[in-house]
Formats: sequence, C-alpha cells, structure tokens
Amino acid sequence: MRCPANDNNPRVHRWTYTSAADEVSVVLPDGCVDILVSSCGKTGRDLVRVTDWDFSPRQVRLTAGMSLIGYRLRPGATVSLADLQIENHDPSNLGAEIGDRIRHDQEITEIIDALGLPGSSVERLARQQGVSERTLQRHFKKLSLPTPVFWRQLGRARRAVQALPYRVPLSEIALEYGYSDQAHMTREFVRWFGRTPEQLRRNSSAMDDLAQPGLGNWSEEIPLKPAGLA
Repeated sequence: MRCPANDNNPRVHRWTYTSAADEVSVVLPDGCVDILVSSCGKTGRDLVRVTDWDFSPRQVRLTAGMSLIGYRLRPGATVSLADLQIENHDPSNLGAEIGDRIRHDQEITEIIDALGLPGSSVERLARQQGVSERTLQRHFKKLSLPTPVFWRQLGRARRAVQALPYRVPLSEIALEYGYSDQAHMTREFVRWFGRTPEQLRRNSSAMDDLAQPGLGNWSEEIPLKPAGLA
C-alpha cells in the first residue's frame, strides 16, 4: 500500500498512496509511528493525525480517490500534533517541521535496535545497562513506548521476514533468528503478520510492505543476512 521515499532526514521517511477504487488494505506491524495526512476529493479537506503502534495486522478501509501522505518516524520516535505548527505549513510537505519536533531517546533507540538481534533478550539488555528488567520497563513506559518485550518479539520477526526471499529451509531461518523451532517462528509470524512464513513467501504484496522501512530494516541499519544466505 505504501510507497516510501527518504525525506532527507534519517528519522523520517515520507510515503504517498492514492486509492484508485474502494478497497480494504491490511497494515502490518512495523514498530513505527506515522504522521498521516489524508485527503478526500469529495471534501477537499486534509485530515492530519498520528497513528499508534500496531500489535497485530489491522484492516483499513479506503474510498476511491483518497490520497494519503505519510511521514514515518524511526522505531521508538514519537511526535505530538500539539507540537507541530501545521496551520503554518503545507500538509503535504511537513517533513522538516516533523523532523524538528521528534521526541526520541538515543539510548532507548539503541536498545530497541539491539533487542531484535539474534541471541538478544530483555534480560541481557537490562543487565548490560546495569538495571533490572522492571527498571527498563518503567523507562519505556515513561517515554510512552511499548514494552521491551514488544520490541524484542516484533523486531526478531521482522528481521526473520527479510530472510524469506533467499529460499532457504524455514527451519534454518528459525534457528538463525533465535526461535526454538520452525513451529515457534510460524506462530509468531501468524501473530504479527497474519500469515505463515510459507504464505508470506507466496504473497508479494505483503513482502513488499514488510520490506519498507521499519523496525529491523530502517534505512540506517545494515541488513542482517543469516549465515549461509547468499
């Protein structure tokens, strides 16, 4: 559904989409908040809102002619509409304004990135920070962010998804990304993406959505390729 393009800000990606007909689109969890500008040809008015984090696939109904412009923030970053001077800007060109108002904690951003890596865990990251798991959870809550477990589980799943096009056995992907077995990975994929790994491999539209910038494959990150996948 989305067509992202770098907005010359490492923490913001701008994307656009126009619906040619009435449709129902499925939004998959990406660990990001978007500033969404929607325009309907019938009213000529722009609606600006902030999306929330998704914890499962979500259906969105679009009407014919609806135009969407999104500004996706890097995982862990947030912004408040109250902080934006929207009335002084063209809603279709808010990138600079949003980039100046983003709220993010660099240390938490690094923890979020690390949580999705193979072999990582909330317990290990908390220990490396010299705090307890509960203290780490409180810090995320203070910043109005989902729990560390959310970032761990979704980050791992989104990284593992990037290995599907290599056509290696699913059992090897599951092992490489820290799942107990292939069945464990399948359950997590169904939870987050609504499809099994094999179903995703056959669904080019879903794979295109999951390849867009988000948790586990933000533009600044080096793509993580499992050993032996070439």
